[in-house]
Amino acid sequence: MRTLKLRLLVLLGIVWGTAGTAWAQGGVVRGTLQEVGTNKPVSFASVVLLHSPDSTFVAGAQADDAGVFELGKLPLGPYILRATAVGYRTGRRAISLTASSPALVMGTLHLRPAATQLTDVVVTAERPVLSGGLDKKVVDVTKDLTVTGGTAIDVLQNVPSVTVDQTGAVSIRGSGGVTIFIDGKPTGTTLDQIPASSIQSVEVITNPSARYDASGAGGILNIILKKERRDGLNGQVSATGGTGDKANASLGLNYRRGKLNVFGQYDYRRDRRRTNGTLDQTTAGGTGTLLLHQDRQGVTLQTSHAARLGFDYDFTPEQSITLAVQPRFNPTSADETLDSRQVNQTAGDQPVLAGTNRRNNATTGTFRAADVTLDYRHTWAQHPGRELTASAVYTPLLGDNSVASGIVYLDNSQVAQQQRTTNHTAQGTAQVDYVHPLGEKSRFELGARSSLRQYDLRYTFASTPALNFDPSNQFIYQQYVQAAYGIYAGALQKLSYQVGLRAEQTNLNGTQLAGSNPPFSQRYLSLFPSAALTYELPHDQQVRLGYTKRIGRPDAGELNPFTDRSDPLNLQTGNPQLLPEYVHSVELGYERTFAGGRSLSSTAFYRLETNTAQGFRQVITDPLTGNVVTSTTRLNLGKETSYGLEVVAASPLTAFWKMNVTASTFRRLIRGGVASTPINTASQVYTARLNNTFALSKKLDAQLALNYRSPINSAQGTRSANFNVDVAAKYAVLGDRGTVTLRVADVFNTLHFDYTAYGADFSTASHFKRESRIAFLGFAYRFGQNQTARQKKAAAEDNGGGFE
Repeated sequence: MRTLKLRLLVLLGIVWGTAGTAWAQGGVVRGTLQEVGTNKPVSFASVVLLHSPDSTFVAGAQADDAGVFELGKLPLGPYILRATAVGYRTGRRAISLTASSPALVMGTLHLRPAATQLTDVVVTAERPVLSGGLDKKVVDVTKDLTVTGGTAIDVLQNVPSVTVDQTGAVSIRGSGGVTIFIDGKPTGTTLDQIPASSIQSVEVITNPSARYDASGAGGILNIILKKERRDGLNGQVSATGGTGDKANASLGLNYRRGKLNVFGQYDYRRDRRRTNGTLDQTTAGGTGTLLLHQDRQGVTLQTSHAARLGFDYDFTPEQSITLAVQPRFNPTSADETLDSRQVNQTAGDQPVLAGTNRRNNATTGTFRAADVTLDYRHTWAQHPGRELTASAVYTPLLGDNSVASGIVYLDNSQVAQQQRTTNHTAQGTAQVDYVHPLGEKSRFELGARSSLRQYDLRYTFASTPALNFDPSNQFIYQQYVQAAYGIYAGALQKLSYQVGLRAEQTNLNGTQLAGSNPPFSQRYLSLFPSAALTYELPHDQQVRLGYTKRIGRPDAGELNPFTDRSDPLNLQTGNPQLLPEYVHSVELGYERTFAGGRSLSSTAFYRLETNTAQGFRQVITDPLTGNVVTSTTRLNLGKETSYGLEVVAASPLTAFWKMNVTASTFRRLIRGGVASTPINTASQVYTARLNNTFALSKKLDAQLALNYRSPINSAQGTRSANFNVDVAAKYAVLGDRGTVTLRVADVFNTLHFDYTAYGADFSTASHFKRESRIAFLGFAYRFGQNQTARQKKAAAEDNGGGFE
């Protein structure tokens, strides 16, 4: 008996010592996530380990850019490994770490794209939390009901960090010069030509790495279009009508069989909007103090026809090619009445003839463009993470706009004017990128890019009676940018890092064929370093630190020395001496995911912009007419500094009510000046969006969204605050294949754009209101082969299915 007890104690000691050693060393789980069929890495997926008996959280990590993940220092025992990523079905697998096998190398795990990628923006009312990685954040917008019947402008107004003004100009955290990509490529498409129903997600890249084009001082917005991945013939048809002569319709078809996938889509949009505005301006010139008041009333009609045709072909499981053509045709028309009254206050409010009139403008225009894209991708199954991609895009554009004006002055004299502006543009880009893994946790990337833009801008003017000068003009402009970059990324336990360097050579030439301005050119080489660090903390927490340098190149219109006299009292002139802006940006971010669908993301940021370029306004005497007018020219004024904090949080409040909150505040300072005019402005800016989603029943969802943006300063003025409320509801019909959506935008009709400007000899207060309170009623129907069975399979996988 004593011998048996002794042997038992020795055995227990050995077992306990072995377990203690394994516990001290900790188990390890490694693997690589790839997409089914394409073997494309599933970058920045969330990977968590759950305790098998009760599904409690044990550890979490984020896959890197190559889809590689590692979970370390794990207790031994049975677990469930779960991987989630935006646009993919959830992958799950039961695993076990034992004393004999504490390290588990799982190799390549495949995730299948979500079966709902073709669905319309009206599928469900829940807005997901941000996801992303080292250098970008991804917002899935397919579930935002408040953009039903809208365009990309409506979508971006609901994206964190992004604001859109009354002209459609986009800014990120108050900074303009934002580069817009579609599916990662440059485009000539304007935001109001992209229907919201065709958008899957938006990537907000505030600190782009060296792999991205360095242009865009404010950052990059990459709009990802929806793609169908199911076999057979599938598609969707939708139609939406809005109050005040607004409508859009869409038809998308996709056929996949074997190695070939063919897709096509057509979108139609008709948008009629009423506009009104006022302007009060005081100018001080040689003739005295002039007071100008303008009232503006108008109606605009925009029509859009957009198509997308193409195919994907897989030569082998490792090689594929995609060819797509996206033609667009957009006719526009507008009628506007502008009443102006100007008086000389110094002369006892005597009316000024040149500034007192009624102008009727009739505008017609067309915009034709097409994006032709070719993509090639090569991966190596024996070398996970190794990848070669090449792409080319060519975009020809033709814009033609005519304005017929009839003007009646105070003395009843009449003038008829004809203005026509044509823009022939061709732009092309070719790019190649290569990723080479260096072990399990590191990789090296190389790439090169070449882009060319050519502009032929023509402006013709005719007047009856004829003017004593000819303001017509033609401007030829070319811009060449050659770029190359290298990136190294690696990891040390829970710390992931990435460093890169990009070099860009810019050559540009401009020639004004009319007038006395000489040709001009610029040549400069710029280096753009970038760096990013990510550290994984316990309990599914992550901290990120990033730095990048960017450039804001002037466009052709800003460099054109031509003076635009379409408004004879407020002239606009380009500046061929304008230099590019350079931006240094630093971000520190924190993310945490809690149980029950709650999450928190916060980012502290600092941004320094040198050679800040903004429109500078001053009072002059027009040398051609002798009138006292204001003249605006874009100049390099000095530097702009912004620093602040952004928070994104999501939490279910009840079983049927979920809420997302986005809030930010930052300080914006502009310092510099022109000649004897110093510039020193500052403002504390606040933005907030509160989004509530309600699952009222299995078929009925609703959404309530509130947006607020505080005033923000510019070099010579302030843009006023804005607030609006949107509501929407969606009801599933026809066995969940159809949806009926009702949306009311700007319920209280509060959305408007006011601006004040001031200078040494002028002050201006303007108000602009575009029709914004609109009700939309839409219907969408999805069809396809074996859809019901596939949906059931997808639901099963999403609730616990395995990896492919």
